[in-house]
Amino acid sequence: MKSLLGVALGLLLGVWTLSAQIQPTTRVLLLDAFKAKPAFSAAPSATALVLRYVPGSTIKLEQLLGEEDKQLHRPTLSQTVTRYGIEGTDLGNSFEHGGRVYFLFGDTVGRLRHALDTIATTDADDPERGVRLDFLKSGSDYLTIQPPGISMGAFEVPVAGISLGGQVYVVVSTNHSEDRATDRSVLTKFTPPANFQPLRTISQLPEGHFVKMSLHMEPGPIAGLPPGGPFLLVWGTGPYRRSDAYLSIVPAAQFETSQGTRYFAGLDAGSAPIWSEKESDSRAIVQNGTMGDLSATWCKDLGLWLMTYDSREPATRGILFSYSRTPWGPWSEPQIIFNAVRDGAVGKFIHNPQANPDDGLAGPAIGKGQANPRAVHGGAYAPYVIERWTKVQGSELSIYYVLSTWNPYVVVLMKSRLHVE
Repeated sequence: MKSLLGVALGLLLGVWTLSAQIQPTTRVLLLDAFKAKPAFSAAPSATALVLRYVPGSTIKLEQLLGEEDKQLHRPTLSQTVTRYGIEGTDLGNSFEHGGRVYFLFGDTVGRLRHALDTIATTDADDPERGVRLDFLKSGSDYLTIQPPGISMGAFEVPVAGISLGGQVYVVVSTNHSEDRATDRSVLTKFTPPANFQPLRTISQLPEGHFVKMSLHMEPGPIAGLPPGGPFLLVWGTGPYRRSDAYLSIVPAAQFETSQGTRYFAGLDAGSAPIWSEKESDSRAIVQNGTMGDLSATWCKDLGLWLMTYDSREPATRGILFSYSRTPWGPWSEPQIIFNAVRDGAVGKFIHNPQANPDDGLAGPAIGKGQANPRAVHGGAYAPYVIERWTKVQGSELSIYYVLSTWNPYVVVLMKSRLHVE
């Protein structure tokens, strides 16, 4: 017993000696990782778990933007026109910070115009009881994401965020061109009320695989990751809506500099992950070919990673769901959890220009569609799961996610259920 105690004390001393050489916030992360139980101990039988979508279970809970829920004909809880002058927006990638959920919204139709991007928060713990968004403000107006020297025009949007040691980081996509051949992702450091400091380019087209992304801190030691953790996990896509999904890892202590970044480059003969320093060595973890926006979250109750993403022809059309025991897979066969036509959303909360009589859903619209919103067909994209609301009750998993509908140009809150076998 004494010898085991000595080994444990020695390991703890080693971690403390290493952490003393780096910034205090990262030191906390390292010690937390040392104390954490193995990430997959929560569900000993998880290797045998099967999640099956419950047919017909996907429902829209509420419209998060605007004054009136256009389907339910009742006031929204957020009242964004009255409170902020915000008519509509899209996306809504989320992360936790300071006990609240932060949502990163894309090109916004509002009082400030110019397709600027916005941030909202909520402290809601139960989405079934309604969610009110509170937008961050700068002075008397809503805060817009404008890092100095970084173009943030149309289609240049925030793509991911994370809180590390009390510091918020926001990743934006910029350098947009009509064919999207020059898009790149840039890491910024956000200091309230309105300072976004550009730090580094993360990835750039035409070769990059991490222009859109989903971020998550390693929830505990994960077998198969190289030394140098704890790591920040980065799932990404490259050419918009023409991509597979990829994975990279960055030591949390070096997130600002990218030192130590590794890219998943396949599996060795023993099915262990191979990590490369070169982004060009990246290998897809999920093959689809049409991905645009993806979301990867951790379900601690099941010991599983959950992924949602939008997909289109020639792949399966709709919002797809997959899961895995490890960040790199193997990921389960994708299941359609939402299809706008199959689930009756077109003409209900997604505008159909051919509807007769008119469905009353047109507008707000953005860009060229503002000239004639009734002629613009709506759609469904950017299914970002809010991790704090994921719950397992008995043999059922419920996930809650935002979904953009294009016309009306708003974000709605969705729920889907899966049976746990």
